[in-house]
Amino acid sequence: MSIIKLLTKKLERTIFTTPSHNQKPIFSKEYAPFYKHDFSEIDGFDNLQNPVNSILMAQGKVSDILKTKQTFFVVQGATTAILAAMKTIISPGDRVLAARNCHKSIFNGLIVTAGIVDWFMPETDEKWGIYTTIDPKKLESTLELNQYKVFIMTSPTYEGINSNIKEISEICKKHDVYLIVDEAHGALYNFSDKLPKTAIEQGADISVNSLHKTAGALNQTALLNVSSSIKQFTTTDFQNSLNLFQTSSPSYPFLANIEVCLNYLSSKEGKKEIENLISEIEKTKHELKRFGVEFYEDDNHDPTKILLMKDGISGFDLSDILFNEYNIEDELNNQNSCLYLTGIGTTKQKIEKLKTALKKVPTNPSFELQTMDFQPYPIVKLQPVNAFNRNFIYINKNDSLLKISNKMILPYPPGVGLLYPGEAIQKWHLNYLNNDVEIIA
Repeated sequence: MSIIKLLTKKLERTIFTTPSHNQKPIFSKEYAPFYKHDFSEIDGFDNLQNPVNSILMAQGKVSDILKTKQTFFVVQGATTAILAAMKTIISPGDRVLAARNCHKSIFNGLIVTAGIVDWFMPETDEKWGIYTTIDPKKLESTLELNQYKVFIMTSPTYEGINSNIKEISEICKKHDVYLIVDEAHGALYNFSDKLPKTAIEQGADISVNSLHKTAGALNQTALLNVSSSIKQFTTTDFQNSLNLFQTSSPSYPFLANIEVCLNYLSSKEGKKEIENLISEIEKTKHELKRFGVEFYEDDNHDPTKILLMKDGISGFDLSDILFNEYNIEDELNNQNSCLYLTGIGTTKQKIEKLKTALKKVPTNPSFELQTMDFQPYPIVKLQPVNAFNRNFIYINKNDSLLKISNKMILPYPPGVGLLYPGEAIQKWHLNYLNNDVEIIA
C-alpha cells in the first residue's frame, strides 16, 4: 500500500499515541488536513529508519523512476542527505577534495566526518559575477598530484550551470575517487529532454536532490540517490548514516508529499507542465531581448533558472525597482545580474508579470557594466574538525589580517562560504567583517 493510501485509509481505532494529530486540532485550524494525517509510527505504519512496508515500496518505485541503486526519502532537507552521504563514504583522516562553491553543509559534513579537505576552485564568469563549471582537465591534474577518497561538487550551481559530470565521473573512477554531486537544484532533470541529464545518469556515485526548490514539494523534502556503481558500501550503510542525522519522528505528510511529487513528475501531466514552463520561458526571453534584457544561456545551463541583466542598470538597482515598484522578489542578485527561479507551480501569469515589469524599468545610457572579482584560494590553517568549538577572542578588524577566523562569512542565499572557521582572514575579507572580529585564540 502506498504512503498516500495508508494515510487516507479510515482507521477503525482510537489512538492515544504521540502525536495524536489525527484528532480534531484545537488551534491552527487552517492546517487541519495536515494534522489529520500527521501520525506517529502506529501499528501497521512503516518506519523511516527501518522501512519494510509502504515507505520501502515508495522508495523502490522512485528508485526505478530515477534509475538508481537506491533512493532514500529525506524529510530534513538536502543538508541531511549530504551529511549522510559524507558520513558513509568518509572516515576520519580521509582526504577530501571539495569544490569551493559547495553549500555550507559540505563544511558541516567535514566536521562530523573529520575529513581532511583541500578546496578546488571552479571556473568563474566575471561579467555575470558567478561561479560556473568544474574544469575536468584541472580536476585531473589535481587528482594526479594527490590521493583523495572523494570529490564533492555542486551541479547545477545555484544559477543553473551544469558541469560535464560524465567526463568528471570518468576521471574520478580512473583515480579511484568517489564522486558526490550536490544536485539540489536539479530535481526536474529526470523528467524532460530539454533539461540536462542527471548526475547519476552521467556516472556520479551519489547525488542529492531538493524536491522543494524546483519540483513543487514541501520545504524540507529531499532525496539521497545512490548509484549502482557503489560497491564497497551497502544500502544498509547509507541507511545507518541517515539514521544518525534524520529525526526518529518523521512527518508522514512530508513522506506522502515526496511520493505524490515523484508520481506527478513522472506522469504525462507532470512532464507536460515542465515542457510548457520551458517553452514559456523561451518565448519570454526572445521577446525581452528586444528591450535590452540579456540572459545567461549556454549548452550547460538549466533554462528554468532565469539569470538576467538589463542594459543601463546594475543588478542591485534592478532588484530594488522590481521589488519596490512591482512587488517582484528575486532569489539572488549581485552587482550585475538578478536570478529568478522557476519550477513546478510557476504559472504563465507570474512569468508575464516579470516580463511586463522588465520592459518598463528605466535605464541610464551612461551606465557602464563592471567585471566582478572573486575570492582568491582560501588559506586553510586548521581543518574544519579542528576549528570546531575552539576558544576564541575578539580583536579589531584592522588587526585581523592573516589571523585564523572562528566565524564563517556566509551570504544566504546561496549558502556558499566566503570564509570558514580555521581559515586565515585575507585582505579582501575585511570588507565583509564587523569591527570586532572573532578569531581562534
